[in-house]
Amino acid sequence: MYFLKTVADYMSEALRKLGVTHSFGIIGKSICPIVLKMVDYGIEFIPGRHETSSGFEAAGYALKTGNIGVAFGTSGPGGTNLLTAAAHAKANNLPVLFITGHQSIKELGIPQCQDSSSYLADLADMFRPATLFSKLIERGDHFSTIFNHAISIALSGNRGPVHLCIPFDVQTELLEECNIVIPERESLVSFANIDRFLEAINNSKNPLIIAGKGVNRSGAHSELIQLAETFNIPVVTSPGGKGAIAWDHPLYHGPIGVGGCTHGDDLLNQSDLFIVLGSRLSDMTICNLKRENHPKTLIQFDSDPTFVGKILFSNTIPVTGDLRDNLVCYLNHIDTNNITKREVATNVDYSEELPILPGLSLASVLSTMSDLIPYNSTVFVDDGSHGFHAAKWFKVKKPGSFVFDAYFACMGNSIGMAIGAKVAAPEETIFCIAGDGCFMMLGAEINTAVCKDIPVIFIVVNNKQLDMALKGMEKTTGRIDGTIYEVPMDTVKFAESLGATGYKCESAEEFETAIKDAVAINRVAVIELLTNRDEVPPTAHRTLNLN
Repeated sequence: MYFLKTVADYMSEALRKLGVTHSFGIIGKSICPIVLKMVDYGIEFIPGRHETSSGFEAAGYALKTGNIGVAFGTSGPGGTNLLTAAAHAKANNLPVLFITGHQSIKELGIPQCQDSSSYLADLADMFRPATLFSKLIERGDHFSTIFNHAISIALSGNRGPVHLCIPFDVQTELLEECNIVIPERESLVSFANIDRFLEAINNSKNPLIIAGKGVNRSGAHSELIQLAETFNIPVVTSPGGKGAIAWDHPLYHGPIGVGGCTHGDDLLNQSDLFIVLGSRLSDMTICNLKRENHPKTLIQFDSDPTFVGKILFSNTIPVTGDLRDNLVCYLNHIDTNNITKREVATNVDYSEELPILPGLSLASVLSTMSDLIPYNSTVFVDDGSHGFHAAKWFKVKKPGSFVFDAYFACMGNSIGMAIGAKVAAPEETIFCIAGDGCFMMLGAEINTAVCKDIPVIFIVVNNKQLDMALKGMEKTTGRIDGTIYEVPMDTVKFAESLGATGYKCESAEEFETAIKDAVAINRVAVIELLTNRDEVPPTAHRTLNLN
């Protein structure tokens, strides 16, 4: 005998069995049945202040748990507001299920408020390029097949976001049975090039490991160190790969690209073999690599083959599949008695001189910040000049504890990401470093953290301008149109109006005091850094040269 359950019941039950504990979004009529049913099944709903931030929160939750994150938006504009977060999740291989509402199928063709149909804003179509899978579920008896497919795609292979647009009447449709399959993790390894991999390393005179964002996403930190130490190979990190290895490891030679150091970029131009671990080799990473210095050979590990071997003019050995699984497999096949011994400099001082400024220097603050915060912390860094300052100067002690997206580079993403991560890992101290431009976009989301007692520490770099745009435009065009805030933000007043504790800092000493106090009170805190607006960001040298 079967008991009738709604589609919303089956979805909520399946997500709870997957281990989902929280969902994020803004509720509305078209999505109400599923949101409320998830609450009934023990999945707490975190109501956001803007759907984009809710999408970022689901991404932060997915990053910390390694499991699927869930973000809701209503039909129409609620769904379109999630699109940016979906593209960000895709760029970062984060498994997020975006669920949007839709008018009842039986009312299709009738003008409706917040229309999600092909007559106005077809969300299923809009989400397709921004996700790995997007589908409108038109009937209840189609739900299980489509839902199983979506979850499988999100959690398998090249992980990433998926989207389901579910009409109101389909959410409440009663079904006798619904076969939901909970996917199990598979080990995805590329065996074909193990011998070529070992031969290329042994034949190389000056190999270099470029650790990208994929190391942090797959948790392959110990495997990276084992690879580097086994063959005695120096390691550099891309902007998104920052934190793949501790800042003081003897084989770490610093960051490269935008926000990189001169020493790291010099190594980039002197190597005959790149071993690229989880990096697309975007312009933000190889902007200072000269065409004539492309390495003879490239070994590129990437779960997504789209750009593998297509960026550099090098003989390429591709390794697709999960980075950590592949490294474990390859390292297990190494005969340590048949390894070419090479000498390489260790404990290199790749640091550069800090700027001397009349006001507060962001570089100076970031160079000492890791000494002020607990070891069990994660720092989410937003996009802008402050992000590349952090990539250059922040000293990561705990591998995997620095999160920065220099690829899709969406301003404001770290605010929601940090909140979602704190929900997933309440035992960790979570920091978010954002600029005043980022904070004015989505800073109201701190009220979400306040209302739900999610104690994130936000550090807002306030130089009263869109700094990266200003400095870049000034250099290339001589103009700075649209980059100055004539009425700058008072971050502390804004934070306090939303219920957070605020700190205003104009010196390194005030920052140190604020950090210690914010950690001690364990509630939502916003630390405003009034930095010197003339400080030159580590982005001015960005010159892409592939020809």
